[in-house]
Amino acid sequence: MAEEHVRTEQFDEFVKRIDYVNQRFDSVNQRLADAEKAREQNLLHLNQRFDDLKEGMADIRADMRQMRNWVVWLFGLVVFGFVGSIVLILFRDVFK
Repeated sequence: MAEEHVRTEQFDEFVKRIDYVNQRFDSVNQRLADAEKAREQNLLHLNQRFDDLKEGMADIRADMRQMRNWVVWLFGLVVFGFVGSIVLILFRDVFK
């Protein structure tokens, strides 16, 4: 029945074209798979970089906390010395 409407040469050409389309489709699928693999590798690398950044920020926060404590202690000593000096000046007759 198909031979009535389609010649053998036309059918063979159709089969060749379908094979070509299938090859192109497989090629596109492979390229998409490669792109997905590359994207996953990039995401993994990016996540590692963010983890390193978080660790670095934690170190900076710890250093800032330590510096803040030093400044508070230093300021406390300066205030204590200033108040002690004022007390000594005001009550120098008492301490003689």
